[in-house]
Amino acid sequence: MKIHPTALVESGAELADDVEIGPFAVIESGARIGAGCVIRGHAQIVGSVILGEGCEVGHGAVIGADPQDLGFDRSLVSGVVVGSKNTFREHVTIHRSAREGQNTVVGDGNLLMVGCHLGHDTVIGDSNIFANGCLLGGHVHLGSGTFLGGGTGIHQFVRIGDRCMAQGHASISQDVPPFALVADLNKICGLNVVGMRRAGLGATTRQNVKDAYQQIYLSKLRLQDALAAADEMQWEPEAKAFIDFFRVASKKGVCRP
Repeated sequence: MKIHPTALVESGAELADDVEIGPFAVIESGARIGAGCVIRGHAQIVGSVILGEGCEVGHGAVIGADPQDLGFDRSLVSGVVVGSKNTFREHVTIHRSAREGQNTVVGDGNLLMVGCHLGHDTVIGDSNIFANGCLLGGHVHLGSGTFLGGGTGIHQFVRIGDRCMAQGHASISQDVPPFALVADLNKICGLNVVGMRRAGLGATTRQNVKDAYQQIYLSKLRLQDALAAADEMQWEPEAKAFIDFFRVASKKGVCRP
């Protein structure tokens, strides 16, 4: 274990044998830091935070701080659960859940670049890339394999599907279905075909997703009629995931072309 002499590690924190902690970092009681993790200088791990193996927490990042909720009861017990091989660069902030006994959740293999923020009760999947300054409000659910351009802002309670891509400075206050490209204010700009190709989806599967996109967005049918018509068709799993996204009740509505 390599802990800088100026770092503060409270009793009650659990650290794997090979954890590295930089100068002036703070690890509070209740934290559990997995093998191979690196906590850079001036970073803070606050309260009940679980970091999986091989994570890096950048300079000045703060994980586990209280939600930015004026009605939040600070005595409430909650935390942050992070999977393995995540990289949180400088000044990333991740807030703990605002609900008793619940957690803000981060999957595996995500990269959050400088200055990104995950609000309380956010749940994100695996292998996502957030460029500098992306901001996710509370209760956002985001899938896997998605890329958010720098400065993207996502409103609370929004759902984002797998393998989406957001243009830099996109403002998203409605749900975004899987494989979609989104830009400006809630504007769907087609499908993330390059992302699907890089994920290994073959031409037939990509075409099937395109057909699903046309069925929902371009058929000129009301949504319920488009979904009913889709029930009579054959879909591959990825295309079915796109269609089924519209069956889930939405707090915000779904972005449109």
